[in-house]
Amino acid sequence: MKSLLLLFSMMFILVFCAPKEKELTAEQITQEKQAIVKVMKEYNDASEAKSWSRLVETLASEVRFYGTDSAEVINTFDEYREKIMTQWNLFDKQKYGEMTNIHIQMDPNASFASIIYGIPFDVTIGEKVAHLFLRIQRTLKKENDKWVIVRGIVGSTDPKQALILQQILEEKATGQQQPAK
Repeated sequence: MKSLLLLFSMMFILVFCAPKEKELTAEQITQEKQAIVKVMKEYNDASEAKSWSRLVETLASEVRFYGTDSAEVINTFDEYREKIMTQWNLFDKQKYGEMTNIHIQMDPNASFASIIYGIPFDVTIGEKVAHLFLRIQRTLKKENDKWVIVRGIVGSTDPKQALILQQILEEKATGQQQPAK
């Protein structure tokens, strides 16, 4: 009987004295979400500036991005760098607007998060501008106490504007100039 009582006592002590996972306060959750939004703004600013070194600071050590069609899946930094450099070479200027409809889901320990938001995005090629509105999803994780992007996907919400951008890109590729629509 004493051994049974001793066993229950030890189990009780182990269960109730075991270290608990930290629970974030409401203020800490708000701070983490602000840090996630800050990383997204830093990513957009780096992309606008066409700064690879600044862009890399927002990315995890391994990344995966999904493009606008089913064939485009980017699995490595080399693939990502190639795609982003191609985009930067095609666009004379790109400008992100303010993020809207921001929704962030985060695990209780603030180590993984998902953000979805909308954002205006203007692309200038020569004298022509395509005005897009994008829906962006990113998954982030903490590396060395800093939020970084692990994976993501982007979609345009207005097919007409996406077609205008495609037309402008085709005109640039063929060297033809057609009137803006």
